[in-house]
Amino acid sequence: MKLALEPAERQLRDEVRAFLGDHCPDPADLPHDLDERMAYLRRWQAQCYKAGYVGRAWPAEFGGGGRPTVEQIVIDQEMAAAGAPERVAIVGLDVLGPAILAFGTDEQRRRYVAPILSADELWSQGFSEPEAGSDLASLRTRAVETGDGYVLNGQKTWISWGQFSRWCGVLARTDPDAPRHKGISLLIVDVESPGVEMRPMQQITGHAEFCELFLDDVFVPRERLLGAPGQGWEIAMHVVAHERGTAALPRQVTLRTWLDRLVADASAALADDAAQSTLADALIEIEVLRHHATRTMSTFLNGGAVGPESSGVKLLMARAEQKLGLAALDVLGEANMGEFWHERYLYSRAASVYGGAQQIQRGIIADRVLSLPKD
Repeated sequence: MKLALEPAERQLRDEVRAFLGDHCPDPADLPHDLDERMAYLRRWQAQCYKAGYVGRAWPAEFGGGGRPTVEQIVIDQEMAAAGAPERVAIVGLDVLGPAILAFGTDEQRRRYVAPILSADELWSQGFSEPEAGSDLASLRTRAVETGDGYVLNGQKTWISWGQFSRWCGVLARTDPDAPRHKGISLLIVDVESPGVEMRPMQQITGHAEFCELFLDDVFVPRERLLGAPGQGWEIAMHVVAHERGTAALPRQVTLRTWLDRLVADASAALADDAAQSTLADALIEIEVLRHHATRTMSTFLNGGAVGPESSGVKLLMARAEQKLGLAALDVLGEANMGEFWHERYLYSRAASVYGGAQQIQRGIIADRVLSLPKD
């Protein structure tokens, strides 16, 4: 099952393929050092934006292309199939940028959207806390209203690429007397403000892709409140549904590209029945993800909302990525995995946690999709 392309979309596909043929970086050229890699990826995203391939469907008046959403899908699938680097401003593009477009003022859209698309400014997401990760509604970061803004205090964790970000979308409790899911607001925090401290956290991969965020009497002007006071939970649910639902289509192309690479790397082991079975299992998981991701995106393109069904896609995406990482370990052996597959395997372990733990996704499906009894 594939999205059927109209003639104009096929023409765009061919145009993107030609662009990638001329400009797509060789994966071997991607620096291993994280600081160098981020600078490299920012230049790559800026080049793609200049060519019209980032924010294709975002409103033209705020820096986007103003084109149909399906065109961005065509672009994303071609990028993934070519093995092009992922866009570095992923938090801005997939998480907070759509929230600004949906809930922000025109002034906020004019200020923040174009720099997201060009990677001039990177964003981070301050949602999870040390004791409020999957249980986001129990967050304890507080924002006390003052005459012209808010004073923010608290701690966040798992801030992806926080040390490189210019802005952070922080969920904070602005009404401590309201019910758990009420009284939460989303504030746009300048990470260069006094009282903001980002502490990088090194992962098992050897990279420090996450940070802890400490907020000590940080002042946030009122014009950096996104949406209305107390609307933070609604914005957060919009964000996570969008993140879980629309990311899977290009991701499954990336996973299939990686599987093809694994088959090539494991050529010496392909005569073994067990290796063939392991690779076949990984392929099945990716194909299942492809069908579900295509169905979800087709619903979205036909005017439907990305709703709680996206949790099912999120579960399938994590399962497919982990199955592929384990397949690499099984058919290559740890001693022969090399840097690429070793890092893919280690990072895949986090797929069942980031973006909402598997237990949370199953709870959402049981409650909001299947309407199962809570007891």
